[in-house]
Amino acid sequence: LKELEGLRKPLELDILFRGISHFGSTATIQFIHCNDGYVYDKGSAISSHIMRSGRHYANFKATQMASDEINIGIIRPLLRKNNRMDLSFDPVIREDFITDYESDVDFTIRASHWGDGNVNCCTYFGDGACYWSSGEGEGRCKSGDREWSGNGAMGFDPCTIGLLLDLNAGTLTVYKNSRRLGVMKRGLTGEYCWMVTPLTKCIISVERDVPPE
Repeated sequence: LKELEGLRKPLELDILFRGISHFGSTATIQFIHCNDGYVYDKGSAISSHIMRSGRHYANFKATQMASDEINIGIIRPLLRKNNRMDLSFDPVIREDFITDYESDVDFTIRASHWGDGNVNCCTYFGDGACYWSSGEGEGRCKSGDREWSGNGAMGFDPCTIGLLLDLNAGTLTVYKNSRRLGVMKRGLTGEYCWMVTPLTKCIISVERDVPPE
């Protein structure tokens, strides 16, 4: 019942880390890259809505992009241990992000619901590459996988990237401006949340939708 109630509510990017702030609503974030003379090289925003089973589709509309250096994807449910807004959180490029961030972020709260898969973070990067990590020493963090069928870059501003997480099939499929690119990752099991990690100035909004035909 709780899961059904969550599906009726608009998606939010409500868990924010350094460099990220809401822009007009909790469904839209901005990464300002520079504030009060300090340059942020990255920022992350995560939805607290947990996807446990079935098919889930979300559109991520990116505008005012300085470049296409943006990660959009999924991560395991997490709990922040504190409200430190100076915490830089970038699990995409860390093979051991679970232990790297353990003093500030708790991933163990739902670990019993992860299933047998080892993909604990997976993102589509703006150049078309797939980055993923187990958070425990495995993955493609240093050089993304560009060999997945349909691999295509985000392109110019504005751009809408759609992601279809199919937990029945264990797949993550990418769409660009309502056109299906292809299945980016297979072997997904257990629970996930939506995540964006921009490395460039941009505004990103998220919206639950129906996959294009």
